[in-house]
Amino acid sequence: MGPQVTPETFIAYKVLEVFPRGRRVVITCHSPQAPPPVTYSLWGSQGTEVAKKAVKTGEPASFSINITLKSRPDLLAYSCQAASPRGVHSASTKLQMYWELWTKPVSQLQANFTLLDKASGPRVEISCQVSSGSPPITYSLVGKDGSVHTQQRPNYGQPANFSFALTNTSNWLQCQAENDISVQSSPFKMVPPGQLPQGAIVVLTGSLTSIAAVTSWLLGPALWTRL
Repeated sequence: MGPQVTPETFIAYKVLEVFPRGRRVVITCHSPQAPPPVTYSLWGSQGTEVAKKAVKTGEPASFSINITLKSRPDLLAYSCQAASPRGVHSASTKLQMYWELWTKPVSQLQANFTLLDKASGPRVEISCQVSSGSPPITYSLVGKDGSVHTQQRPNYGQPANFSFALTNTSNWLQCQAENDISVQSSPFKMVPPGQLPQGAIVVLTGSLTSIAAVTSWLLGPALWTRL
């Protein structure tokens, strides 16, 4: 006999009633390949079991619950797990209910530009992050002509980190954060050409050689480090 395939468990929801700061929803759990009877468990965030229901047929299990606005969107995540005569099956993907309730514009965008002179050549590293906002949040590096150089969509609460080699010409760049509600941009910064600034100070530390300099570029103070 070949290896047994673990039945998949699916999760979905439907809004029944809308309140100012909450929703009444029905969440359905279904493992169509699991032999009945099937016991479905609905799990909330942080490993909390919200409800459990046994189904003697091959039909889905339905759970009617009230959800309210939480302080963080990850507190509005639900998943299903099914157990049948074959044993406990794999959990479903997480159902992110913040799409219904977590509606905040992006705010307080911070963008940090750092210049590095590594052995492979000069590079610029840019870190972008907002203090709050409804996920998913897309971060973009945008030029003054409006062109988008690159984009990232990190996990909630994590910054977007960009790194690239300097070119022979200077460029003006800004970080832009966008979700389904709003867009926010940082001030433009000038990324200088790919050359070491004058007056670099060489510091030897063990086997590491560090070159640090404060430049007068419009980037403000920049740290150059060569390993």
